[in-house]
Amino acid sequence: MATLFLFILLQLVVLQLPTVSDGEVLTIPMRKARSVVNRSQNLNRVPLSPTTEEPSTENNLRGKPGQGYYIELSMGAPPQSVNVLVDTGSSNFAVASAPHPFIARYFNTDKSSTYINSGIAVDVPYTQGRWDGYLGTDLVALSAISNVTARVNIASITKSENFFINGSNWEGILGLAYDEIARPDSSLTPFFDSYASQTAIDDIFTLQLCGSTDKVDSSELGGTMTVGGLDDTLYSGEVFYTSIIKEWYYEIIIVDIEVDDISLNLDCKEYNFDKTIVDSGTTNFRVPVKVFDALVHAIDDATPVEVSPEFYTGTELMCWSDDTTPWEHFPSVKISLLAEDSSQSFKLLISPKQYMRKVDDGTSEADDCYKFAITTSSSGSVIGAVIMEGFYVIFDRHNKRIGFAASTCAEREATYVTPQVMGPYPHNNSTGCAYEVPESNETTLMAVAYAMASICAICMLPLLVMLFQCYRKGSKEKKYGCDSENLVHQ
Repeated sequence: MATLFLFILLQLVVLQLPTVSDGEVLTIPMRKARSVVNRSQNLNRVPLSPTTEEPSTENNLRGKPGQGYYIELSMGAPPQSVNVLVDTGSSNFAVASAPHPFIARYFNTDKSSTYINSGIAVDVPYTQGRWDGYLGTDLVALSAISNVTARVNIASITKSENFFINGSNWEGILGLAYDEIARPDSSLTPFFDSYASQTAIDDIFTLQLCGSTDKVDSSELGGTMTVGGLDDTLYSGEVFYTSIIKEWYYEIIIVDIEVDDISLNLDCKEYNFDKTIVDSGTTNFRVPVKVFDALVHAIDDATPVEVSPEFYTGTELMCWSDDTTPWEHFPSVKISLLAEDSSQSFKLLISPKQYMRKVDDGTSEADDCYKFAITTSSSGSVIGAVIMEGFYVIFDRHNKRIGFAASTCAEREATYVTPQVMGPYPHNNSTGCAYEVPESNETTLMAVAYAMASICAICMLPLLVMLFQCYRKGSKEKKYGCDSENLVHQ
């Protein structure tokens, strides 16, 4: 019975272990981390030097297609500059602190007089790739935005596997999400929490991802990040807001998806199974399999141009001679989001140039080749960079909402569809489109465990009584000179 009890408990533990699915992170911390930078502290606030001009923020983001957008930071004293991937889908600020063949520079902690090593190890494995390092703090300035510095937590990457990308020109990652998904655990204060509290800026940042524009070389991405407020030169028209329903990732709610004004007609919970997030660190628009199948079917039906099934699966490209891509034959896609007023929604009008991502096929400079930028996901919908590139996106953390407005980026060679925000529209389903996590499996399993433990205890009680009686009897017989063999063979 005791063996059975141990076996049941072991199975319960195994059932509750986290698993790694596509795009998710599983990490097992080496020890419980302390909050190296405490939220209640206001450490090392350094105002702008009166002799230093505020740097221009225009086009402070760069990148390579499919490799993300990065921004320059200054770290330590004397300052060392590094480029970091801007990622709203994670919460760790991590930079290389050792040489790597794919990076041109790294943060040398030994050369910074303000660096403090916490001695806490951190290990972050991804579905593909990983990095290992240790935590510390130092003074950091968003040099491409402001010369104001703040003391923030830094994960110094000492070892990595399939993390850095050859030619990407970034040496680290700037996780801008919430502490719940920080590693090793949620006690670690993320970068933007520290930066906003110590510099007294408003708890808000914005991203204008422009893709390849005439502002930069056609093989390079451009865009602008601002902190502390909105820049009205980066958008036009009205800003529409959707609520952040959970502060871990930037989780929001999709209420519908249309192709050429025709709804996919799915239960709206399907779009948010098991969540919907806004993630600048993901290139594509990722959706659950059921949504993907319906979306591909609708796009294919609305497209008179012959399209290979392998294009939709991402295994083939579609190419045309230079400047002859028949954009007018591809439908628009509309993503409806729940508005801040949950009785309303608004729509993001998506151009074919967003869901068909231009790539270099490596064979002919004269060809325009494209990859389907909508992919399947096993961990919910992800509004990635290809969707964000059509809009000015406002991460208003103070008011727990995300805003979308039409971007003033140079138009992507002006096709017949221009990305825009439309609305508001009445919506009667309130917040019923959010995926509802089933009643905690953990609670159910614990209840089962307690029940089984109680049953085992009841069954073992008579045995314990018998053993106690036997012990008393054995002690009594030993008192009169009985040996163990005599006791066994009674």
